Amino acid sequence: MNDQESLEEIRQVFFQECEEHLSVLEDELGSIGTSPDKLSKINTIFRSVHSIKGGAAAFGMENLVRLAHLFEEVLEKFRSGLLNIDQCSVEIFLKATDFLSDIVSFYRFGTSLSDSNETYADLNHYLNDGIDPDQNLILNSMVPEEIDEFKFQPVKIDIIDQKENTFFFEINPKYSFYSNGDDAINFLVFLQKKGIIEVELDATEVPSLTSFEADVCYLKWKIILRTPEARENIEEIFEWSGGDLGCKFIESPFSKDNLELQPLPIPTHESSNDGLVDPALVNRVSQYENKEHSTIRIDTCRVDKLVDLVSELVINQGAIRTQMQSSNVLPGSSLDIAVSELNQLTQELQENVMAMRAHPIKAVFQRMNRIVREAARLSGKHVVFHIEGEEAEIDRSILEKLSEPLMHLIRNAIDHGLEEPNIRKNSKKNNEGNLYLRAFIRSGRFIIEVEDDGSGLNCSKIYKKAISKKIIMPGIHLEKEEIQNLIFSPGFSTLDVVSELSGRGVGMDVVKKTISEIGGNISVFSEEGKGTKFSISLPMTLSIIDGLIFKSGNQKFIVPTNYVVEAFLLEEKKILKISENELKYLYRNELIPINIKEKKYLSICLVLQNEKKSKYAIVVDELIDQSKFVIKSIEKNYKKLSGFLSSTILGDGSVALIIDVDSGIGSFL
Repeated sequence: MNDQESLEEIRQVFFQECEEHLSVLEDELGSIGTSPDKLSKINTIFRSVHSIKGGAAAFGMENLVRLAHLFEEVLEKFRSGLLNIDQCSVEIFLKATDFLSDIVSFYRFGTSLSDSNETYADLNHYLNDGIDPDQNLILNSMVPEEIDEFKFQPVKIDIIDQKENTFFFEINPKYSFYSNGDDAINFLVFLQKKGIIEVELDATEVPSLTSFEADVCYLKWKIILRTPEARENIEEIFEWSGGDLGCKFIESPFSKDNLELQPLPIPTHESSNDGLVDPALVNRVSQYENKEHSTIRIDTCRVDKLVDLVSELVINQGAIRTQMQSSNVLPGSSLDIAVSELNQLTQELQENVMAMRAHPIKAVFQRMNRIVREAARLSGKHVVFHIEGEEAEIDRSILEKLSEPLMHLIRNAIDHGLEEPNIRKNSKKNNEGNLYLRAFIRSGRFIIEVEDDGSGLNCSKIYKKAISKKIIMPGIHLEKEEIQNLIFSPGFSTLDVVSELSGRGVGMDVVKKTISEIGGNISVFSEEGKGTKFSISLPMTLSIIDGLIFKSGNQKFIVPTNYVVEAFLLEEKKILKISENELKYLYRNELIPINIKEKKYLSICLVLQNEKKSKYAIVVDELIDQSKFVIKSIEKNYKKLSGFLSSTILGDGSVALIIDVDSGIGSFL
């Protein structure tokens, strides 16, 4: 690899790091309003912006350096306590984050840049805050004069004879101080800006390396501060720092006999510990931390290739099992034991490889904060956004395709579902509408819910609109669930006027299509006047499933095991004829649909249950095995088949179709 290729590789790593830092900014800014520890979040935001600036400077990206530097200066005012965070400042910081992202894309992909004047003006407002506007205007209008061949810019200074106060206090942080994301150095540096400080570090409680915990604070400080500030101003700093810092005033001076005071060093990028901690100890601790939390950056293509190889390994295992059965290899034989151990190792390998490709849904959920704010602003509604289960992990290939459907669902929930504040008040609801975004795992499926406490779906209005749009024929009878599902029809919308948010009749159609493409399905549950909930059910991965293989006629089929309720021998006396073309099976005092074309001796009945908790019975000729199967796309290799999710390759080389229990069970009924 030549130098140019090496540099480009490092440049791409920088862009990937930028994505991570921008994601942190989105995350922290999205939750800072409800956080009890705003200072910790501001510090995290500051570090991310600083990291972006440092990398950009190394590659000569002047536009990125300029904005990041300005952003840093503004954040410093908030870190130091000179300004307090509010909703307005959060909005400005989000705009700055957006523009940082645009600049990164400009350098990475060559995309165009929008006008940045408003962003710079908003940030500069905080730097100019506190200056007399008239005086600021005068200073800006001054032109440097030439006096005795020297150019100078006159500035205004105030000379005030202030009395100097001396304060003595101690910092004794709690053990959990660092684990909560705090850092004492920030407080010490801020004190230094208030005057002259002298500090002594007490490191007597630092344990040996064998019992050292990296996120526990063992250090204490004694500090003398000489400042013109009043004690009340210094106490405010203590309040801002929170109780974890353990900072308190000492009324009497420290004894000079046992206190060797030394100036507090200014932290630098090269070393932020000089004069505070023994360098040898710092090095040993750093090695310990790196060993415990070491990570490496891997190209996603390599991970995808590894997943493919594991998938082929699973197929080969099936082939080995098939050959063993045809060769009459006895269970418990040495070969059977060896293959069983190989199966166990392969399963563990597969689980670990899939975990490498899994990512928390948080990356997508946090982006929805901005969608909610923008939709609420455009609609003039008050919305409280609740996020639950954002740490749940799902395959990256699925995660990448979730942003667009979730965006449509959230916009529709705000525009269609949540009422205007005055309407909510008349309905005895809170003025603020609640919007919930949840993620959790149930029965081996990844579930995402979008729920609002708005007006719910008006079935009468939907039915009439569907007739006017010629989606259904007049006079046709539909159940409530069928009427509600009409909102997923192409071109359907109940709005008469197209707004900035919706009304074009393409959103929900796109949602259903996208969810179906990644092997999922979407259901809607609504009660008029109380709200609506959309439930999205997704596979955990698009590569491998755990399934039950059975034979019906001359064809083999697979049903995912998480849909199977029970398997038993069919009892003919429990088959009831409801009509000429409809049969039901009496299953545990419940009549459920059943498919049976011809009665066979010792037929096996499988009871399946879909995501909507509806049960079905299917009659099969033979249950073959339960195993893991590699998913192969039908659509890519043949064409889309209604009633089937995908297909798989069996050990004997034949193809078996995987049943779509949620939407395709009718193929068997």
